[in-house]
Amino acid sequence: VAVVLDRSGSMADESKIEYARKALFSLIDQLSSEDVFSLVIYDDVIEVLKSAGRVGNKNELKRLIQKVHPRGSTNLGAGMTEGFRQAEKYVSREYLNRVILLSDGLANTGITDQRELNRISKKYRSKSISLTTMGVGLDYNENLMMGLAEHGGGNYYFIESSNSLASIMNREFNLMAKIAARNAFMELTFGKGVELHDVIGCDFGTGDRKFTIPVGDLYSDDRREFTLELQVPEGSESMLVASGILRYETEYGWLQASPAFSTTIHYTKDVVAIEKNRDMETQAKADIAVSTRKVERAMEALDAGNHEEAAKDIDDAKQMILSSPAATSGAGA
Repeated sequence: VAVVLDRSGSMADESKIEYARKALFSLIDQLSSEDVFSLVIYDDVIEVLKSAGRVGNKNELKRLIQKVHPRGSTNLGAGMTEGFRQAEKYVSREYLNRVILLSDGLANTGITDQRELNRISKKYRSKSISLTTMGVGLDYNENLMMGLAEHGGGNYYFIESSNSLASIMNREFNLMAKIAARNAFMELTFGKGVELHDVIGCDFGTGDRKFTIPVGDLYSDDRREFTLELQVPEGSESMLVASGILRYETEYGWLQASPAFSTTIHYTKDVVAIEKNRDMETQAKADIAVSTRKVERAMEALDAGNHEEAAKDIDDAKQMILSSPAATSGAGA
């Protein structure tokens, strides 16, 4: 576990740094002598308080953390990258390799471009190092922190109240102990004439008519849902739309999970039959997913200072939901 802690000036507000220290103390108490731990702190300067290595003397670690005080601006990119470097020192399929990034602000120094920061996160994910992000308060860049976690294959937490930091850190640690599949992805093959337009809210890759959707780490009793937008050709009777398999990383390499899955559609001109068989809960989920693209554009417009454009995108998303067949049925209420 490599923890990357924002110690910029704004962490002094609302005693955020005090709660961050307590959260780190709680995490350290849970680590065993076999665990590898490192701690990076950052403002506009990057400092490695604890290089990657066995946990060692926990009281000494806590004394180091107690000396951390807020100052300076926020070079999130350099802090995150140093966290990845620390985790990489012991990277192994025998370990669960996780970077935890905690911040309450914006990336305003160093690398500030979100696409570049996402690229860094994705690069280290391919090395079996995942990234979890924790956004504290109301002033951080939520779009950035969510994107980093998504590309990094970890979890994202919105922490409105700083005093809940310790419980969230404990939750993340407990989740890591429940991981059943690491760095998982779905590999999909589509039927003849079927085209994939989008996996809403998620990156996807292509190659030789096979499409891959990153899933990240999967936990026992975990459930993930993805919304795919497909163009399906005209036809009759039945057609196989897609088949797929889940792949994930183990200490022995890539294994495929069993069983595989597939989905088939049935063609009909009977409108009554179509409406009778429409699953309104699924319809609601699909409509909400599609509307999130408008919300994402609104967030980007807000980040760029285009408030009128953001307001229009939010209104479009609202109207899209209201006009859904599921809206009148009460399915997504």
